[in-house]
Amino acid sequence: MLLLNGILLVMALQQELEQRQDASASLTQVLQALEKNGITVSRSILPEEKELPTLLVEQENLQTPPKQAQALLGHCSWEDEGGSVRLVYTGAAGRLETFSNGRFSAEFNPGEMMLNGQEPLVHGLAKLSCLEFSGELTDRRSSGEEEILTFRQNLDGVPVFNAVAELHYQNGGLHTMEGQRIFGEVSVLKESDMLNVPTMLMRFLGQRNESGRMFSQIYSITAGYHLSNSRPYTLTPVWYVETDSGSYMLNGSDGKML
Repeated sequence: MLLLNGILLVMALQQELEQRQDASASLTQVLQALEKNGITVSRSILPEEKELPTLLVEQENLQTPPKQAQALLGHCSWEDEGGSVRLVYTGAAGRLETFSNGRFSAEFNPGEMMLNGQEPLVHGLAKLSCLEFSGELTDRRSSGEEEILTFRQNLDGVPVFNAVAELHYQNGGLHTMEGQRIFGEVSVLKESDMLNVPTMLMRFLGQRNESGRMFSQIYSITAGYHLSNSRPYTLTPVWYVETDSGSYMLNGSDGKML
């Protein structure tokens, strides 16, 4: 019995080694094809294969509830503009306008959202957390007297590329913020059928050549989600590719550009 188990283990290890060798050879051929088409990509930036399912946002109405608005503005009143499609909250700290698709826009009264020595990155994440938005900083820039921070929301550590919030700081305080976010429960709508990295790259190359979009270097490739803009709200797996001419989102199952 021990001998049989040993033989089975050796066979399994050999099969796994052959699969890895085949995958490595396939990837090498793809990288060579990209190079022939004038595209440079370092093997070191290529991600591991990812299996992300399509998700359904259980809370179909993504409208901001009063408890979130009050966490941001303090005690406030609100107006319902037609079936909770658009709610406007007003409090001492300012005004928050929210929509049933998860979009929001806030304008704060002078002196209400001061940094008081706090780092804008920390301050901004704290204010976004009031709306159940957790994520990471993706851009930070200055425009005149304003400092603008852009955050991208994460869902259990996976980026949602079009769930983004932009915060504007001026005169030592937060002046405005706006964006799109997800909150509530999600469930699996469809199991993962994501393309592997070599296949995705080849389809990306084909679309690049057909469309005339030109780029010569790929900087990063990340797996994540794209939030649909209509009901039922779903999170579709995508590959996000950053190049020297801009960023592209490709549907995870067929590689088509979104």
